[in-house]
Amino acid sequence: MSTNQNIDIDYNYDNNNNNNDYDDEDMNIEQIFNEVTKYTPMEPNAYPLHFELNSLKELFEFLLEFVTMLCKKYYGDENQQVNLANMNLEDFVLINKYMNSIGFNCNFNALPTNSTIINNTYNNRYDRIEITNNTKLSDLLFGIKCDTILYVISFCKI
Repeated sequence: MSTNQNIDIDYNYDNNNNNNDYDDEDMNIEQIFNEVTKYTPMEPNAYPLHFELNSLKELFEFLLEFVTMLCKKYYGDENQQVNLANMNLEDFVLINKYMNSIGFNCNFNALPTNSTIINNTYNNRYDRIEITNNTKLSDLLFGIKCDTILYVISFCKI
């Protein structure tokens, strides 16, 4: 997904008694990311995003890029590389709290890496399945192998 993709965002929040009211504003992913990570994670739906995207796949790719940016910011090394296997439960909770603030849950399902699980995850990856009107966001998956663990990432609206 291009980082220039505009997302329609409309949010109101009160942080430290500062009332920031935003009316429908077109923002790209970096602007949204910078706004959301300016503070510690806010309450769920503090930044309710309204997407002007053409498909469920585009929404999934936006969320995947957003969670990748979060992981790099908080857990990336000097080369912006992240090894999910080095993250602990509290790290995943922090990432999910930021995702909650934009109205989504991010699920990291850690599975052992064996050929059956890897092949199944690959064959059911979000860009390999047919997306229909009945497909839910939570049906879309993306797997990342780190050491001996396969992390299967999925999202759902909260």
